[in-house]
Amino acid sequence: MKKIASLIPQALCAAALVVSVSSCSEEEITPREAQPAATEATSLQGAMTITGVYTSYKDVADCKTCSYVVPEDVDIVDGEKLGLKPGAVICLDAARKYGDIEFVNLVGSETKPITIGSASFQ
Repeated sequence: MKKIASLIPQALCAAALVVSVSSCSEEEITPREAQPAATEATSLQGAMTITGVYTSYKDVADCKTCSYVVPEDVDIVDGEKLGLKPGAVICLDAARKYGDIEFVNLVGSETKPITIGSASFQ
């Protein structure tokens, strides 16, 4: 757990660099009200806690692979309540500012881990 926590700041910087190169329309993934375009990278102003089996934070190269996009006002992402299965990709929108986020009940598998990462939807 400590190893993941120490890699989060590095992963966020790397994710911001990667997502600035790619773009997708969020409507392709989850319909919702239009949001004004932003040019900033994901800003995690709080702490990120990840509790799960075979779950990791890494770059999301293609936002079309996102299974779930974390809304800005959510502070707990519960994989069980959301029905997230092994191989799911949880995305943080690079244009939003997030506070403390806790990821719980995430159960991936050795061959299909759950991935959490930043993605751009512009």
